Amino acid sequence: MEENKLNCTNNNPKEKKSRIEKITHAIEKVGNKLPHPFWLFTILIFVVLILSKIFSSMGVSVMATALGSDGALVQQEVAVQNLMTAETFNKYMGSLTTTYVNFAPLGQLILMVMSVGFAEKVGFFSALMRKMVVGAPISTLVFILALVGVNSSIGFGAGVVFSMMIGAAMFKAIGMHPWIGIIIGYASANGGFTANFSVTSVDTMLSAITTQVVQTNGINAPSHPLINYYFIFASTIVITLATVFVAKKFLIPYLSDDSTQLKTDRSELDKHKITSEEVRGLKFAGVVTLIFFAILLIMTLPKGGILRNAEGGFIPNSPLLQQIVTILFFLFFAIGIAYGKGTGAIKKLSDIPDIMQGSLDAAITFMVVALPASVFVQLFSDSKMATVMAVNGAEMLKSMNISGMPLFFLVTLFTLFMNMFITSNSGKWVMFAPFLVPMLAMLNISPAMAQILYRIGDSSGNIISPVELNVPIALGLLESYKVRKTDKAGIGSLISLCLPFTVAFLIAFYILVAIFYYFDLPLGPGANIFINYI
Repeated sequence: MEENKLNCTNNNPKEKKSRIEKITHAIEKVGNKLPHPFWLFTILIFVVLILSKIFSSMGVSVMATALGSDGALVQQEVAVQNLMTAETFNKYMGSLTTTYVNFAPLGQLILMVMSVGFAEKVGFFSALMRKMVVGAPISTLVFILALVGVNSSIGFGAGVVFSMMIGAAMFKAIGMHPWIGIIIGYASANGGFTANFSVTSVDTMLSAITTQVVQTNGINAPSHPLINYYFIFASTIVITLATVFVAKKFLIPYLSDDSTQLKTDRSELDKHKITSEEVRGLKFAGVVTLIFFAILLIMTLPKGGILRNAEGGFIPNSPLLQQIVTILFFLFFAIGIAYGKGTGAIKKLSDIPDIMQGSLDAAITFMVVALPASVFVQLFSDSKMATVMAVNGAEMLKSMNISGMPLFFLVTLFTLFMNMFITSNSGKWVMFAPFLVPMLAMLNISPAMAQILYRIGDSSGNIISPVELNVPIALGLLESYKVRKTDKAGIGSLISLCLPFTVAFLIAFYILVAIFYYFDLPLGPGANIFINYI
C-alpha cells in the first residue's frame, strides 16, 4: 500500500512509469541525434538552395498582398526564385561579412550580454535572489521560490541552475524532501522564459528576429523589445501562482511521507546567506537604480521630453522604444558597477572591461550559430519560399475555418512538440519566424501575438524536454539529494514530476491569452493581437 502511494496512483504504477520512460528515452534519443545548431542551419541552407531550384522550375507562385511604391496595398504575384545560380553564389560570398554583422539579433544580444552578463559576473543577481529567498517564512517559501525561478531568466541560463540549488537547500533546511525544491526551481525557471517583471535578453533577441521578418515582408505592425511586455508581466504572476498550485496539490503530497521527514539541516542553506559586503553592494545598486529611473522620468514625463515622439507620445513609435536596448544596457551596466564597488569586486577601472570581456562567454555559442543562421534567413527570404509557405498556410487555415483561440492553441502545440527535439529558444524562432509571422499576419494576427504563441509553447515544453540543456544538472542534483530507497533519479522521474507543471502552465497561459483576446488588451506598447486595430 505504501509502495503504491509512493509511486503515485494507479493499479499498475510500475507499468505506467515504464511507458513514460520509454517515451522520454525515445524522444531523448531522437533529439540527441540532431546535429549541433551550427550544422543544422548549414544543412538548412542547402535545403533552401535545392528546394528553390525545384520549386522555381515548377513555376510555384502565389498571389500576395504587398505595399506598392505609393504605399498602398496591392496584389502581386510572388514566385519562388532559383538561388542555385552563379549570381547568387557571388552575391553571398561577397557579402558574407555584411550578412553576418547585420543579423539583427546578433548585435542586440551582444549588447545585452555585456551589460546583464556584467551584472551577473559581479554577483548582483545571485545576491538579489538569495536575499529574496533565504530567510523567507516557511508559509511563503514555495511562492518566493517560484517567483524567483520565474524571474530568473534575467540572469540567462544560470537562473535555472541557481533556482534548483537554492530550492534543494531550502527544503532540506526545513526537513522536507529536497527534490521538492529542485523540481519547483527547475519548472518555474524553465517555464518563466515567457514571464518576467523585467525586460530580458530573451525579449531583445526574439524581437530582433521578428523585426527582421517584419521588415523583409513589409508587415505594417510594430516590432520592438517591448511588444510582449504587458503579457509577460501578467504571466509572471499567473505562472508563479500555477507553480504554487501544482506544488501544493501534487508535488509536495507525492514526495512527502514518513520516510521524508528529515532533521532540519540549515548547513546547506547557510552557504547561500548573503554577506555584509553583498548587502552593501545591493544598497549601492538600489540607489543607482533609483537615480537612473529618476533621470529616465525627467527625459520622458515632460511633454517635450527627448524620448517622446513628435506628437508627444510613445506609441506606435518613439525614441524611447527605439532606444530600449541601449537604455537597458546602461541600466544593468550602472547596476553592475554600483554593486561591484559596494562588494569590492571592482577595485579599479580596469576591472570593468575585464569583467565585461568575461561576460561575453554567454554570447559565444549564439555568435557561432548566428553565422549560418544569418545566411539561412537571408536565403530563405530571397527565395520567396517564406511568402509562398505563408500564403498557402494561411489559405489552408482559412479553408479549415481555424481562427481565434483554436488557432492560437494549434501554434502553441506545434512549438511545444518541436521543443522536444530542439530547445534553443532563438534557434527555433529563427527557423519558424520567417513563415509563421507572415502566415499569421495574413490572418490579421500581429507579429507580437505570433511571438507570444511561440514563447508559450517553448516555455511550457522546456520543462519536459529530454534534450533541455539543464537536464544533466537536474539529474545530478536529484541523485545528490535522494532521500528514500524508492527515489530514482532518472530522466523518466524528472519528466513525470515536471509534466503536471507543463499542463498547468499551458492551461494558465491559455486562460491569460483568452483574457487578452476577448478583452482586446494590448500585448505591449503599441502592440495588439490584431494588425488592423481600430
